[in-house]
Amino acid sequence: MMRRVAKFGSLLLSSALACGCSAAAAPATCDVPNIAPEQCADAHAMALPVALPASAGNKFADDQNAAQLGFSLFFDSNLGTGVSCATCHSPERAFTDRAPVSTGKAKGNRNAPTTFNAAHLSVFFWDGRADSLWSQALGPIENPVEMNSTRLTLARTIRDRYQTAYESAFGALPDMSDWPASGKPGDAAFDALSASVQDQANRLFVNVGKALDAYMRKNATSAGPLERFLAGDSTQLLEPAQRGLRVFLENGCQSCHSGPMLTDEGFHDVGFPSLAGAEPDLGRAGGISLLENSPFNLQGPYADPGPAVAKARVPSAGPGDTGAFRTPSLRNLTQTFPYGHDGALPSLNDVLAVHATALSDDDRGDLLAFFQSLNGSYPVPPWNNWPTPQ
Repeated sequence: MMRRVAKFGSLLLSSALACGCSAAAAPATCDVPNIAPEQCADAHAMALPVALPASAGNKFADDQNAAQLGFSLFFDSNLGTGVSCATCHSPERAFTDRAPVSTGKAKGNRNAPTTFNAAHLSVFFWDGRADSLWSQALGPIENPVEMNSTRLTLARTIRDRYQTAYESAFGALPDMSDWPASGKPGDAAFDALSASVQDQANRLFVNVGKALDAYMRKNATSAGPLERFLAGDSTQLLEPAQRGLRVFLENGCQSCHSGPMLTDEGFHDVGFPSLAGAEPDLGRAGGISLLENSPFNLQGPYADPGPAVAKARVPSAGPGDTGAFRTPSLRNLTQTFPYGHDGALPSLNDVLAVHATALSDDDRGDLLAFFQSLNGSYPVPPWNNWPTPQ
């Protein structure tokens, strides 16, 4: 949610400071009702664009065959041992599970963010351990707490259930006749394979992630009331929501919740509580190491070339990374409860009680009204005709 700054509510961060612009560049007036001129650009920057950004490292991202394959795979529990992507990202629950922490093969320790509009992001997981949407999709498959499968098991599932669909998007499958039935790096069966066979298995694994990326790009909500309001239709936001937008900007919330996804995609420790009895979570400090050592990061051999890949880099750990978590998007916020990295805050009222302590009750109420304007409509056909879970 909104970043807690020193004496929140008494120290106002102007949009000029938040975006690095000079106050002198602010317009004399703002075309957004009741918004100060110096905050006008920040308000307009919240509008969700119609076009999606390019997918980093995935040349199949806009391939319809890949998207159709990913659509089927997302709902197929054969990717895991009885667990699918939809187990924790259910369409009926705005692609979350609405549990404090998710349960796949076992109970985890983090909350499942929505996959709505994930294509607009460039940092994934609460700790930032993935730098692309396709590599994010790979992690749960082999995580013993989530889907508890292996890339060799997955390869056989693709061959047995999806060969035609896979080859329509990615070309011929490799010959798997001599491959073990299961295995991943660290397993004796996988580690005994030749380097070339391991690479074939990795590329098939990566292509599954790229197909899931192609589908999740379709899983985007439409522009909502906020976009229509910013475009000039003042009837789209009732007065409380308009006041809430002003409260949001005047209190510097855009310093962390900026742009069309209302997140800076940075990592902050804002002092949120954790669930009772929860083990300390390293947050970003743990995620950097995982990203750096992943063969599937954007600097690795499986990322397709492109502008986003050329400028990608793995950051160095810093002293403020321990206990810091990715700034969540505020899109579809009212539908994706509970809140925080381990869902310790059941409602938005609970969030504001610990994160906006200097605001008046009226201002908090207006903020809640504004948050409603960030909900969009579900995807259009055929991407809302979800397959029956398998």
